[in-house]
Amino acid sequence: MTVLVAYASALGSTREIAQRVASRLRPALGEVQCRSVEEIGPVSGYDAVIIGSAIHNQAWLPPARLFLARHASELAGRPVWAFSVGMAEALPKPFRRRGAAIQENRLARTLVREVPLRGHRLFSGVYHAAQMPRPLRLLFRLTGGRFGDLRDWAAIEAWADQIAARLGKGGAA
Repeated sequence: MTVLVAYASALGSTREIAQRVASRLRPALGEVQCRSVEEIGPVSGYDAVIIGSAIHNQAWLPPARLFLARHASELAGRPVWAFSVGMAEALPKPFRRRGAAIQENRLARTLVREVPLRGHRLFSGVYHAAQMPRPLRLLFRLTGGRFGDLRDWAAIEAWADQIAARLGKGGAA
């Protein structure tokens, strides 16, 4: 089985998540390629595809959206999963769960329009204070927002393992 893990990453966090997903899939599924969406030609040679993108302004990055639109017909004929890397866990605590739910629902509705998905997950990424303008950074911290590496590697690996199990049981059919 040949699996593609494609990603669009702005600052590297999404790329690292994609690489971790690919490394978890390889022992169970064999050939797994992990590549930027901007480097991928036809997807017809892949039995399954996992695509991820960083979220900016409540949407996937333009190269990821273009990848989905360009390959929608090919992707529709194979199992596809998606993941998004947002900042839900960085939000002030009272807003984290609600913010994640809103973001996940919005993204899932948008993504399904392009390609039927077997599943979609929202993960948090890495947020550095320098990514925000100083006044916003101060306000963010005062309201309980946080910076740092907020990726939940155990959740990412568990999700990859679920995909490997599904594909290993004939999930590519």
